[in-house]
Amino acid sequence: MFQGCMLNYYLVHHKNHNWYAWIAADVASVLSFLVAFFISYRELKLVLRASLSAKQRNAQPSVEAGSFPLMYFSWMVYSIVMVVRVAVIYQNFAYKIETDEFFGKNMLKFTIALAGVVFLLLVAAHHRAQPGTTARNQINLLSAMVPFDVIDAVDILSIFFDKDARDAMEPVLQWSVIVVACINLVLPVVPLMMLSNSHFGLQSISPSVNTLHRLLHIFVINGPLLAIRILMWHRQGQEVSPLIVKNMVMVLVVSMDLYESQEDKDDQEELQEDEEERDEGTGPSPRNSDTLAVVRYSNA
Repeated sequence: MFQGCMLNYYLVHHKNHNWYAWIAADVASVLSFLVAFFISYRELKLVLRASLSAKQRNAQPSVEAGSFPLMYFSWMVYSIVMVVRVAVIYQNFAYKIETDEFFGKNMLKFTIALAGVVFLLLVAAHHRAQPGTTARNQINLLSAMVPFDVIDAVDILSIFFDKDARDAMEPVLQWSVIVVACINLVLPVVPLMMLSNSHFGLQSISPSVNTLHRLLHIFVINGPLLAIRILMWHRQGQEVSPLIVKNMVMVLVVSMDLYESQEDKDDQEELQEDEEERDEGTGPSPRNSDTLAVVRYSNA
């Protein structure tokens, strides 16, 4: 609610009082969060009781937490309500906001960056996975980078605070920056959906979904931000944030991860083919025998 009120203040102060109507959207967003929190609290409390009861009887728990579709629905409502106002602010009057005022540029950046904190609170309210468990590691893997991606989106929008730099940008580049930043603020809905469908690490995530998530990191998050920063640096002569290094590192790391995953998949398929040929009495094919020996040696 604080975040929505702050964005409404900027819009009302710099445009007109009609933007007070967005309070209704903020109320709807808060209500969706409250309902999601209530449902998760009730279900997690039921799971905890079942776990304690099973522990007393030395038995396996008969109840486990399910998926929480309202979790990612509430984020979708919240993020869309937010990015519409963010796009209007930065495209229309961000350069008019003063730095030395309390409700200035720094407060605006701080307000938008709070989306990363909201994401972490939303995730934390929907699980009770213990540190060090497989489920907790899966949760951390999917959620740890989201706050940094939010900060990255806020940082790329800072170019609009400088009127000369903004006017020097081509209209296509201006809208590209805004669209990419806004997509990055909405995109955390993907890891939320993955966490919900996997029951927060209690079930495995399909390889195709994992691959899609990695591709989004390359071609929707870090790749476009890297390309925009390179254009601003070499074509517009603008100052570039050190976060350009973060974009480069993430593109390289995720690309290597995809390549290694594909190699592991190919090796497993070759091993399976050799085992099938051995069962049929034909023995492994000459082409795959060397690969089979190398894989077995590395596993040993």
